[in-house]
Amino acid sequence: MSYPASEIIRINARISPAGLGNANFASAMLFAPQLELPVGFAPDTYRTYFTLVALSEDFADTTETYKAAQRWLGGTPATRELKVYGSATADATITATMNKGRNKLWWFWTFWTAPIYADKAKAQLIAQWCEDNSSFNMNNQTGASAAEIRDPADTDDIASLLTAAGFRFSATPCHATDAYLGNALAKHFAAVNYSADRSTITGELKKSPGVIAESLDGTAYSAMQSDKKKAVFYTVVDNQGSTDSGRWLNTLTHSAYGEFIDDVVNLAACINFLTTSLYNTLGKQVTKLAQTPVGQAVLIGAARATMQQFISNGYLGPRNYIDPDDGLEKYTAGFEILTKPEDILDLSDADRSARKSAPLRIRLFRAGAIHIVEADLDVY
Repeated sequence: MSYPASEIIRINARISPAGLGNANFASAMLFAPQLELPVGFAPDTYRTYFTLVALSEDFADTTETYKAAQRWLGGTPATRELKVYGSATADATITATMNKGRNKLWWFWTFWTAPIYADKAKAQLIAQWCEDNSSFNMNNQTGASAAEIRDPADTDDIASLLTAAGFRFSATPCHATDAYLGNALAKHFAAVNYSADRSTITGELKKSPGVIAESLDGTAYSAMQSDKKKAVFYTVVDNQGSTDSGRWLNTLTHSAYGEFIDDVVNLAACINFLTTSLYNTLGKQVTKLAQTPVGQAVLIGAARATMQQFISNGYLGPRNYIDPDDGLEKYTAGFEILTKPEDILDLSDADRSARKSAPLRIRLFRAGAIHIVEADLDVY
């Protein structure tokens, strides 16, 4: 046989691993009561449904599970799937049930059924769990609970309680008769493709076909819009007799920072994309990322690419701002990375021994959204 060339040219192929993917911010979990589970659907397990028709084979249209799923799987905009988790008891042990589900898989939108939302203690447990686990909670409220929220004298309603706690990952859609209207609002956010240009949205003034728009008195609107309650509503908008049949308004969370739903969802997505980018930058190195300015620059470049993506999708945007470091007014395109590659030269011995990079300091400037227009007319 001939002499193999591989004995002369000895090539070692080093393959970069695939790394992590970004989270799916359209993923949703609906927790179904045990008494509604069909035969063969064991408690503490979940099933995935891609259409309402498929879900109806397991849950009749009279069940709360079907009614809750209808607002997510039916109508527009379209959603791709819904996971349904079977609660272990008729009266769900709330935190434990969600922990069991999260140990099986990750999701972003958390939905329960109306009897659970109607219980203030349980609603607060859901909100706390979602806050602790960065999972968004549409705290749908209807009937007597909605009446309490719309009463300015009532300070013990569930919206007031969640606002007092300052929960960022909870919003309270409120309707007199629709127990699951917030699921329809959540669909708008689930349709966002963060990799696409100009894709991020605000929930304000969106339409949800199938949800009945309410026409309320001024007291009810004022109560829901108060800083104490921050309740979301779907309403008829009137302009001197001309009416718009339904728009989402006051799409705030209960955040102590005054955040709208899109503020919270978009920031969660930005953090996830940045985490994925930096992890993959480290994990895909076939040799190593050196603790040098060059290595630090690679990390800065990965962070810059992610932030630029969130300028493109509309989450971040330009503005003038006062730099807190020097008090000067400056312009930004939407983010500022303050860390320099040379910063790694000043690592402490402890951080160098721990094989850390220099900390990445990034300022984010949200593009926000226009919800209200003011005009001054000078008439001559």
